[in-house]
Amino acid sequence: MYSATSEATSGVVLFEEIDPSYGHYAARARHRKIAAVVWERCAEAGEREQIILGALSRMNLNYRTDVKAFEDFVRSDRLVDSIRTLDSRVRFFEQACQKDPVSPYVRQHFARMLARAGQFNLALTQVDEGLKINSQIRVLHHTRGLILHQLALTTESREIARRRLVQSEDEFHLCLSMNNKDEYSYQGLATLYVDWAEKTDDPDESTDYLAKAETVISDGLRHVRVRDGLWIVSSRIQEILGNTPARMDALKKAASSKSGSIVPNYLLGRAYREAGNFQRAIDVLKPVLEAHTDEFRVCAEYALAMAAMGEPYSKCTALLKLSTLYGLSDPRFIATLGGMLFLNGDFSDAEEIFKQSIRREFPAPEASRIQFRPKDQTNRTAPLCFTGKVTTVKTGYAFIEVSGYPRFFCPGSKFGRIVMKQGLRVEFEPVFTAKGQIAENIKLVSVPK
Repeated sequence: MYSATSEATSGVVLFEEIDPSYGHYAARARHRKIAAVVWERCAEAGEREQIILGALSRMNLNYRTDVKAFEDFVRSDRLVDSIRTLDSRVRFFEQACQKDPVSPYVRQHFARMLARAGQFNLALTQVDEGLKINSQIRVLHHTRGLILHQLALTTESREIARRRLVQSEDEFHLCLSMNNKDEYSYQGLATLYVDWAEKTDDPDESTDYLAKAETVISDGLRHVRVRDGLWIVSSRIQEILGNTPARMDALKKAASSKSGSIVPNYLLGRAYREAGNFQRAIDVLKPVLEAHTDEFRVCAEYALAMAAMGEPYSKCTALLKLSTLYGLSDPRFIATLGGMLFLNGDFSDAEEIFKQSIRREFPAPEASRIQFRPKDQTNRTAPLCFTGKVTTVKTGYAFIEVSGYPRFFCPGSKFGRIVMKQGLRVEFEPVFTAKGQIAENIKLVSVPK
């Protein structure tokens, strides 16, 4: 293998001794970024799935190296979620359970995958299997609390939902009895109360549960070292109550904590941008982006704030390209980058970005959802408007031609009293999905007499 590959991969792939006692060597990328680029860009989704399942089936847990690789496979949410279908992900974990039947952590990650897929009852079964193996593992009880939380929100029967609520509450209290400094359990319990307060139709009950959530947050702030998650839940409570200044204060406290968490700064920056404080958004997001260029959500918020400040789209797209490694797995990022490239006149580059939505096989609702609504850069409070001519009309859709741009897809052939006809001049707002450019809010262009 070395003689066949060493020359072609010189400087990219290294052969490293991993077990001196047996003289075992392994090939690895020179840097994690190189491995990530090859994995994300060079392999198709089906090929990646075959590699993952094939590698897992060949692991021998009698070898220390394979044990470490097995743990990394099972515990990586990004890797597991890259497997396209639920059936394949279930098969992945069934193989893992066969490989290591006495590991409660394999069951826990199996349950987490099922919960992310919305299969909460199946997830509960798997985490219960893990607890049968070892009932003293706090993280399993935390996972069980999160799953019961989702069942409480999604179960149609009010009586069963309340039962799940109490069971979830008990799990989080059990976690806190094991360790009263566990910030995740405080956050999980507070979030449970907030979600139930939003679910219930009884105003008094809603107020009671919001109060209980604030009590949990206050208690947690006295015990935990990492407080940013609790401040985020507190800001959400203030948002529900409509107290915007208090919400911003909570986000500021979360962002100013020393935990190094990215989420509070991202939420604060987004809140500033949505409130129209674009420079503040940039000031909050800039240090995070400088330290973590692969945080594509932060990058997208920063670029949107820059565009709102009147910066040219060429500068915004240059920034967004820093985060394409993982950003191209997100429909909102693709719509934003592709839309800005399109508006900057880089139509070929925009088309290549929009093609990622097909390659990544996004679900239809995600791929078709409008994610980027550009503003008029001469009037930042108004949406951007174009004037064009209808060139093609089919059943249920049409195309509009605008001078200097590729044509816009129009998801309809009738809008109120406007019936699309070939040659009709219209005004519309250009918006962008992960698939590409769309015309929205169609209006007739008034012809001067």
